[in-house]
Amino acid sequence: MTLHATVEFARKALIAIALGFVGIIILFFLFRLGAFIKDTFFPAAALPANAKFGTLTALEFPKSTINKSLTYRINTVSGQLPQLPDRLNVYKIKQSQPNLLNLDKAKEKATRLDFTDDHSRVLPETALDDINYEWQEVTGIRRKIRFNTVTFDFTLTSNYLSSLTVLNAKDLSDEEHALNTALSFLASINQSPPDVDKTKTTTELYAIKDGALVASSSLSKAHVIRVDLHQKDVSYELNTGIPLSSGGTKKIKTTLPILYPHPPYSTMNFWIASGQSAQQVVMANYIYKEPDVSKDIEATYPIKTPAVAMEELKNGKAYIATYFGSQDEIAINKIYLAYFLGESAQQYLMPIIVFEGDDGFFAYVSAVRPEWIE
Repeated sequence: MTLHATVEFARKALIAIALGFVGIIILFFLFRLGAFIKDTFFPAAALPANAKFGTLTALEFPKSTINKSLTYRINTVSGQLPQLPDRLNVYKIKQSQPNLLNLDKAKEKATRLDFTDDHSRVLPETALDDINYEWQEVTGIRRKIRFNTVTFDFTLTSNYLSSLTVLNAKDLSDEEHALNTALSFLASINQSPPDVDKTKTTTELYAIKDGALVASSSLSKAHVIRVDLHQKDVSYELNTGIPLSSGGTKKIKTTLPILYPHPPYSTMNFWIASGQSAQQVVMANYIYKEPDVSKDIEATYPIKTPAVAMEELKNGKAYIATYFGSQDEIAINKIYLAYFLGESAQQYLMPIIVFEGDDGFFAYVSAVRPEWIE
């Protein structure tokens, strides 16, 4: 071949290779576009939720706050019920185990909280039953603390309502310092929850009038600050079970809050007041459950549709958590999913459908479909 013919051949070969490469790219993107259109507009039937834990124990809600019959109307922004996924993750809750040394651990916690005599010895405990023990002061504001020696949940009470130190409010600071006092209290007994979200903390101000608590409009008039701790939102990639043309199944980012029996309060609340030289916890209720949200186990369960949950609400089968109004008709402004942690024993972190309305109305419906509840 002449030099000119060789150059022409090489040029044509390069053009052919380039065109072939461009063609492959175009085919690749056409394939991806076709897969996207198919997955979006003609999705394959979803695989069923795996229900990995089998049937679940029903959520135990407290008694509803009101007994009268109510009627409901949808008042959401769209005027319609929302679109919700057909399944959600369920997680196990870490369970505490009885231990012969747990009473000693509770005594150590009582010692750290200064339930001690003049010789720094822990005060004698009173057995309330096989697992609940109580320690009581006989001086000061006569604090009394009760520990569950399996879960180490506790309640703290005192005669703070009649305390001159509390009424003087000399050392009562602001809400941020009250939060730090509550967290320091827990840290002192090695019970700092690992999943508390400090940005979700709620506080309320109270004054003491005629030996009772009344809401206070300002910190300057307050004697007590209530602090409620809240756990972090539960975030994960929900496996929808919908097969993708590219392989695997479609996943959607999901973030749901944890709610408690009496919103906006939690099951971890502390009442902070003035002490002799610093703020102190004068009352507390602490029930904490830690969900095991590790990614090693993915347990998905089918959930009710909003229409089914709405019918349960209308038929009086929902738990009415709070309502401060007097009207018999409730306008439902928001409907959304959350997880529920109650006060009683609980094996699983399970979802609920929440109905929120005016005048502090909150109602919960267990979200998992009834065939998976025992």
